[in-house]
Amino acid sequence: MMSDEQPVVGFELESRPKLSFSGPQALWFLNQLVSNQVEDLKPGEGAEALLLTPKGRITSVLRVLANPQGALADFDGGDRQEVHDFFANRVFATRVRVKDETESFSIIRVLGHGVLSMLAGELQITQAMPEGAHSSLGVGSALVVTLAPPLDGMDIWIGPERKPEILALLDRCNVRMLARHEYEVRRVEAGAPAFVPDLQAGYLPQEAALERAVHYQKGCYLGQEAVAMAQRGRVKKRLRHLSFSGSPALGEILFEGQPAGTVTSISDRGFGIGIVKTAVPVGARVAVEGSAASVHELPGTTYGPQVPSARELRERLKEAE
Repeated sequence: MMSDEQPVVGFELESRPKLSFSGPQALWFLNQLVSNQVEDLKPGEGAEALLLTPKGRITSVLRVLANPQGALADFDGGDRQEVHDFFANRVFATRVRVKDETESFSIIRVLGHGVLSMLAGELQITQAMPEGAHSSLGVGSALVVTLAPPLDGMDIWIGPERKPEILALLDRCNVRMLARHEYEVRRVEAGAPAFVPDLQAGYLPQEAALERAVHYQKGCYLGQEAVAMAQRGRVKKRLRHLSFSGSPALGEILFEGQPAGTVTSISDRGFGIGIVKTAVPVGARVAVEGSAASVHELPGTTYGPQVPSARELRERLKEAE
């Protein structure tokens, strides 16, 4: 819901964990462990993917960026060392090297409509970006990565030694760097969940509205069976976007006087993100700590394929007899 008229702003994703996967089997290796199809990514292409428990609960949200060496990945959620070890301890005889790159890169996020065109000259971008969300382009010693909806903008990956230079460049272009609270306002208004505080309760991808990070036809990965079972039914709760008509508030959501969920993030410009029972219709009015709000799908939400439940299959068989 971010308006094109909002000013272009920047924010440093401090200490965001990052890994590199290098070697001829890097993408194949990743494909065995994450929820999305990443094996076929070409250099410059990227994808969102999830790390799941055996019961299909999200432990980390990854962005995988393919490159000639294999891939880079940054992630939201999960302990830095634990995520590294999750991959490194499963290498065995696979021809891949997993390396912690957290200190090797700083990530400066620039939000706003048309930022790539606006900064192309300053960043010396002379070729077209690959198409699609999460696409990346090497520019000298920097890497420019497009953001996926609902966020509008790009990330600039740079070595820490270049951070002062990039910050000075952004300042020359009148890009104001945001404080954490200001960034949260933009994030929540856009309807972009963060692992903390929105996903940390351990949701299924369908509950988190993250089906876009799942490939439903690929082979085995950790948590696949639970995700497939959830796709055959209807989850009882789902992450939603809230627009408040009064002061936004964290806390319990009431629908027709009954508990119906929890608001986990708010923006002082009247928006929120929360987990809401799916029995609450999209567009319904709810109450949160004395304020009224409307319930909406998160921008960029997709749904997985419609798979008949076991009960529906039995009924179809009976009808065919």
